[in-house]
Amino acid sequence: MKKFFKMGCLGLIGLIVLIIIIAVATSGGDDTTSGTKVSESDGGSKEEAKSEETVADKTFKVGDTIDLNGLEITIASAKYIEASEYAPSEQGKILQMEVNVTNNKDDKIFFDSSEFNMYDMDGNTLEQYFGGDDLDISGDVNAGKKLSGTLTYDVPEADAYELIYEPTFSWTDEQVTWEIAPQ
Repeated sequence: MKKFFKMGCLGLIGLIVLIIIIAVATSGGDDTTSGTKVSESDGGSKEEAKSEETVADKTFKVGDTIDLNGLEITIASAKYIEASEYAPSEQGKILQMEVNVTNNKDDKIFFDSSEFNMYDMDGNTLEQYFGGDDLDISGDVNAGKKLSGTLTYDVPEADAYELIYEPTFSWTDEQVTWEIAPQ
């Protein structure tokens, strides 16, 4: 009985070690952000900016469409809106951005406003504003489908802000930065 118990324990330990080795071998990958800027020209045709720069190396502007590994994200507009009667702005202004997402991947993805962080130009974190009637963008996006919604932040009045997108469910340290200038 002792011999059987000893063999079972050694077999279990061997199986665990094998699983760890397989997990480490298959999870290795390229830690660089791959993506390109896709922008709309005045004529309405898409042109892809092909260079050795990755999306992490650049700062984009309102209206730019980026392709992050098959996920196209556009910050279509940014404007100040009125605060809710019952939830006044603590910083002075409410900034709302329209976001459009297209999933060109083969699998369904989850996209959420919590994957964004907003900063003033001094690097101070700005909080999301939850006082409006509409909820910020959030949801599953099936392969080949689109999602549109808003991001809303409580901000001090300024000429520009920094918005950073970092996907929650990603094996790499991907992030995209926009300079947001309210219109």
